[in-house]
Amino acid sequence: MADSPEEEIDGTPGDIDPDEEKIVISVGGIRHEILVSSLIERTGTRLCNLAKKHVRGRKEEYFFNRHPGVFSSVMDYYRSGELHVPLDICGAVVKRELDYWRIDGALIEPCCWTNYSSYINKQKTLSDFSKSMIEEKTTLREMQNSSGWKKVQLRIWMVLDLPSHSRLAMAFAVTSFIFVLASITGFCIETLPIMFTVENVTRQCGPGQRNETVPTVISLPFLTYLDYICTSFFTAELLVRVLFAPNKLKFFQNIMNVIDILALLPLYVQIILDLTDTYNCLKNRRAVLETIFILRIIRIFRIFHLMKHYKALKIMVHAIKASFQELMMLMIFLLIAMLLFSTLIFYAERPIEYSMITSSHFETIPSGFWWSIVTMTTVGYGDMYPKTPLGYVVGALCAVCGVMLEALTIPVVSNNFALFYTHARSREQITKECPSE
Repeated sequence: MADSPEEEIDGTPGDIDPDEEKIVISVGGIRHEILVSSLIERTGTRLCNLAKKHVRGRKEEYFFNRHPGVFSSVMDYYRSGELHVPLDICGAVVKRELDYWRIDGALIEPCCWTNYSSYINKQKTLSDFSKSMIEEKTTLREMQNSSGWKKVQLRIWMVLDLPSHSRLAMAFAVTSFIFVLASITGFCIETLPIMFTVENVTRQCGPGQRNETVPTVISLPFLTYLDYICTSFFTAELLVRVLFAPNKLKFFQNIMNVIDILALLPLYVQIILDLTDTYNCLKNRRAVLETIFILRIIRIFRIFHLMKHYKALKIMVHAIKASFQELMMLMIFLLIAMLLFSTLIFYAERPIEYSMITSSHFETIPSGFWWSIVTMTTVGYGDMYPKTPLGYVVGALCAVCGVMLEALTIPVVSNNFALFYTHARSREQITKECPSE
């Protein structure tokens, strides 16, 4: 018996008779006998090279310490030319064995491909997610292997960015989250009528110009003070995070850090205008007010800091990213259906006389875009609805089409979320059982 590594089975053809010669291969204790001609037909494979090296008449058994279950499928492939894989064996094992025997996985028959490809797709989908899951361990390993300023930098960074690292990190995360909630709460309640007053502010756009009186919304003082306190905390936090970030470029590429920077701008812009705009000209212009208002809206996105504390939210974001192609496909389908049904409903509801066009809810095709979207998504606000029998038919088709489109694509996102969630829970359970790893 001979164990045949790769370097021993790659060689030149020997003196063999493919019509009569047989070869015996033992894999995992199971013996297989096959014609040499069957092996030679599958060029480029490991057993083909073995058959070319085999000398006619030599009674020798070749032993391989590989998975016997998958090898039975490999033998069937050499005999029949069809590659079927066992469905009760993990896709990782099947791929590993096929790679060893140098058989292309694309040759798997369609009846077995679904089960095998699901493993491949899951592996690709979980690759990026797994990288984010092991980020804390990687940073901890780097900290243990570093010294001096680098070690201090990583230690402080873990306190700032990884709440589960230590009690101090969790305390800082909770403090930061309290300020986030306070900032968002102030942003929301300042829209209540009792939280602001409207005062007439005199505006003079330069010396010698005529004074103008402009109504301006003034928030209550405690909301202004709350804004100052929260902005001061977020500014200090951002500066410290920038100082101790291990990778500055990666830090500024993070969307949450960009949101933090943009959310700080409104107050500082307001302070600059108060100091420089002595005539109240710029600060009360429509364009400036709208710009500040848009920047203030960005503050609400700080709520996504919950991802540090609530793992399910982080999993949901990864599931949406992994399902981006399917979601884009859904958007394209909805766009096509929106154009189609908006056109159909316009002509179905168009009155006989053009002078009566204003009596219809669908005065133009673009006005039907809103109706088609809310109908296909089964929202149905009822602000626009058909009135004619033909319009009812178009509306019914639109609703049914929307249900079908969503039913075909939304489960992909659900499956990815379930996959990520199960993967995260299993890794968490393994970490608890093996804390030393």
